[in-house]
Amino acid sequence: MLIQGETGTGKELVASTVHAYSGRSHRPMIHVNCAALPEQLIESELFGHVRGAFTGADRDRTGKFVLADGGTLFLDEVGELPLSAQSKLLRALQNGEVQPVGQDNVKTVDVRLVTATNRNLAKEVEEGRFRADLYHRLSVYPLHVPPLRERGDDVALLCGFFLEQARRKLGITQLAMAPGVVHILKSYSWPGNVRELQHLLDRAALKSRSRQQKGDITLITPEDLGDITPSQPLSVVTDSHERPASITQINEDLSLRVATDAFQRRLIIRILEEENGNWSAAARRLGTDRANLGRLGKRLDIGIKKVIS
Repeated sequence: MLIQGETGTGKELVASTVHAYSGRSHRPMIHVNCAALPEQLIESELFGHVRGAFTGADRDRTGKFVLADGGTLFLDEVGELPLSAQSKLLRALQNGEVQPVGQDNVKTVDVRLVTATNRNLAKEVEEGRFRADLYHRLSVYPLHVPPLRERGDDVALLCGFFLEQARRKLGITQLAMAPGVVHILKSYSWPGNVRELQHLLDRAALKSRSRQQKGDITLITPEDLGDITPSQPLSVVTDSHERPASITQINEDLSLRVATDAFQRRLIIRILEEENGNWSAAARRLGTDRANLGRLGKRLDIGIKKVIS
């Protein structure tokens, strides 16, 4: 099985779930991060070695294939394997046999191999960085884990799960989100996917906790989220429901990011003009943090010139 998807989408969780619901769940699932293995030690790590096989081999070592016998071997970041290691892995998959380094005898193993990568292995094959025969061996049953931005209401479900984790870690009685926060999170593109969402909510919980020392309920507000730019225009938010706001005078050919930047720039400039260039007052009216508004203004190339006459 080959699991492909962007970084942070939860490929390892998918692999663990596959193992847990399989007929091999009573046997171990062995994890190997291929990206963390030095090239000279990959063969020893996967297939094992005997004492004296090479300098530093002061004892026998059982390889991951043997440890996973009867169970599942999960190779994460399999696209990072060098070509020399790919050929040795292919041999083991073809014959179901492994040979420890420094030993003539081979061992037969019964292993389900689950692999994961954030690379496009088909493209890697075309460009000569991954063996075509190994790719076809690994992708008997391919799975694609979609990015978080394509998973709709999953953001709201994950928020509930991660907030409960944060509540327990911080010893908070009750942790909740203010109206509109979920809408902001669902409007973001999440380049770091689920992992980025988890880290952002952990930071937001810390910020809201430090600001609200008293009371049983700790409320995460938009200013606790930091400077995240929506990939689509936000709606006007009320306590009871969310209604899309109309955005006019924006060329229909513009991308969502460009259109959103244009809308934000016009709004910030108008508020600054009304507040006589006072960033703090503008931030209060916009419901955001002064520092975050300053960073956003800098990114949007908004400046204030003071003239002495």
